[in-house]
Amino acid sequence: MLSMQYGQSALATSIDVYIPDAAELDCPGNVTHGPVTLTAYHPQFDSDRKRDYLDAQNRKLYTLQEYLDNRAPYVTVGMDPDLQVPYGKEACIPELNRHFRRAIRLQVRDTHVDLRGGGYRRVDLCVRTQEDSYDDIVNMLQVTLVL
Repeated sequence: MLSMQYGQSALATSIDVYIPDAAELDCPGNVTHGPVTLTAYHPQFDSDRKRDYLDAQNRKLYTLQEYLDNRAPYVTVGMDPDLQVPYGKEACIPELNRHFRRAIRLQVRDTHVDLRGGGYRRVDLCVRTQEDSYDDIVNMLQVTLVL
């Protein structure tokens, strides 16, 4: 909160900034995989195929940007269909948490033929647009995956 008394200069103000404890950014979970390649994909709303803008159970894809704007309950991620990860399985990537300085809630709700054979070595993160997919933090970064 910004507080200023009458007659004080802007230099004398104080701003309360929340700095998360490192433990808050750790990932709970039983199984850790790494190194994992993080890639990004985006909904293609102009497509005739519903699978281009809906998840594996024909539900809305939630993007990282929506989550960061507090407009989504989680971020949709896709993984190799051969793994048969249960729909809605919680996932965590500590590198994302540290980058954004908050816990990023991920759920495995999607898959794609391009992910087949990748095993636990690749995770596809849903982002808002093609331009967002070029961001270094979500494009070809080696991360740790906790399930």
